Amino acid sequence: MADKKTGIAIAAAAAAAAIIPGLPRDIDVTRYTVCSSKIHTPVRMMILSDLHNADYGMNMEDLMVKVLAEKPDLILMPGDMAEEHMHQDNTLVLMKALRDFPVYYSTGNHEEYRPDLEDLLKKFREAGVQVLSYRNAVFTKGDTSLEIVGIPCRKHESDYSADDINRIYTTDNYRILLSHRPHFIDLYNHIDCQMVVSGHAHGGQWRIPGTNIGIAAPQQGLLPKYISGVHTLDHSLLVISRGLSRHYHYIPRLYNNPEIVVIDLIGREVEKHG
Repeated sequence: MADKKTGIAIAAAAAAAAIIPGLPRDIDVTRYTVCSSKIHTPVRMMILSDLHNADYGMNMEDLMVKVLAEKPDLILMPGDMAEEHMHQDNTLVLMKALRDFPVYYSTGNHEEYRPDLEDLLKKFREAGVQVLSYRNAVFTKGDTSLEIVGIPCRKHESDYSADDINRIYTTDNYRILLSHRPHFIDLYNHIDCQMVVSGHAHGGQWRIPGTNIGIAAPQQGLLPKYISGVHTLDHSLLVISRGLSRHYHYIPRLYNNPEIVVIDLIGREVEKHG
């Protein structure tokens, strides 16, 4: 019965998309260039976030075509790739399709809601994904190394200790933190890293046409600030993905396509002479 209701909802959404302006019709690819003296060999990172088990065609081909075209060196997943109540067929198909890439993942709130979380994470690992929960991993390309730390999604900022997170880092390489919720700004300002990667806010779900202004986001209320883009914090950059889901509990996005984020990390000399 649940599958039948889901099918009806998808069919209705597809029909509505043909007549209602603003509904998602494509996947946006948003590109940023970030320079740092810690980068000696350029690295291309991709952020895939907040899939919520969305369907992108057979073998997730509609999404994979976009991914492969960008030729990322590594992929970051800051949570909510799965849903809390649904099967995870699409999520697992995508992760298996990405086996040729180093993939680093931290949980989102919807995964943390699941009673079978450990079984789900086991499936992610079997698909080749590095699950980072208060753990670090080092990615190396040429003369550049990135140290990536992931933390599980907790409800309150006070549930974390910046000192405990900082102790996870073991190198002086370019440091990245995967953390699902983008609005924990005071915490992030106390993390000794160069970049924080988040999702969660879905770009504000509905955006005012012709602008990047979102209507609402969880825990941020109306006209939220931290919903997408690159934000400069005290000591680091916060990069927020609008995510890949087309709707939230069947509330569709409006004027807010799903998004892949691509970040080119380059050295300062490349920036100066490029």
